[in-house]
Amino acid sequence: MSFKDIIVAEFRFVYADVFRRKAILFMFITYPYMLTAFVLLIGYSMGSASVFMERVGIDPAIFFIVAGFTLMAILGVGDDLLWRPLFDEWMGTLPYVMASPVSRIQHYLAIPIPRLILVLISGSTSVVPVLVYYYGLQGLFEGLAVIIMAGIASLMFVTLVMAIMGIVYGMGGENWRIINVLRPLFLILVGAYYPRYLMPLAGRIASWFIPSSHVIEAIHRMIAGLGGPIDILMLLGIATALFILYAPPGVKSIIYWEKSKMREGVNV
Repeated sequence: MSFKDIIVAEFRFVYADVFRRKAILFMFITYPYMLTAFVLLIGYSMGSASVFMERVGIDPAIFFIVAGFTLMAILGVGDDLLWRPLFDEWMGTLPYVMASPVSRIQHYLAIPIPRLILVLISGSTSVVPVLVYYYGLQGLFEGLAVIIMAGIASLMFVTLVMAIMGIVYGMGGENWRIINVLRPLFLILVGAYYPRYLMPLAGRIASWFIPSSHVIEAIHRMIAGLGGPIDILMLLGIATALFILYAPPGVKSIIYWEKSKMREGVNV
């Protein structure tokens, strides 16, 4: 079974569920708007937009619509990978997954692609309209750039998540609950809602090891006009280097989990 066949199978699995449950499709479209409205409602009741712009350098409506979209894109990849082994085990399909001749590495590389594409398409209904409203034609190009860079940020997250996932599930037992601790930390450290250039030193150091955080900072700098093309390319280069650096540990981690699960046995 080729990598293309695995991707096609994942597309059928994900999209059959999405089109069967229309609420999921509705969520993809409305989530950035709902979250932005909620945050702005609280923010305007407690402070001034001018103070936010002075500190962050971006209009709050633009910042939060972009943050909601980029976070949803990254979580679409992270959650698909982190929870799939547990999902397969609870659904009773894990024995068939383990017995399949398909490469486990190719399988987990293919898992996030269908949902990621759906999220990126939803950017045309959230990020692009808002940026066009504020900036006109320039906003269209910036919106498309944000969508592309959000896709890059999501893909850069894959190897780090694979490394963590393999280790956590490879330890067996109830150790998967560690994910419930790591996930909120990732939500903060990727910098979608908390720009990295505003983080305290400890937060900046920790976020530096997350490839996606560099791409998110590049997005923030682009829409805030805080850096030129060289600065953005440098951040993308650092993210790519970390993605490549985590690839070998990610592969070994998945193999470790597979061998651990084979020794332990799976429940049918």
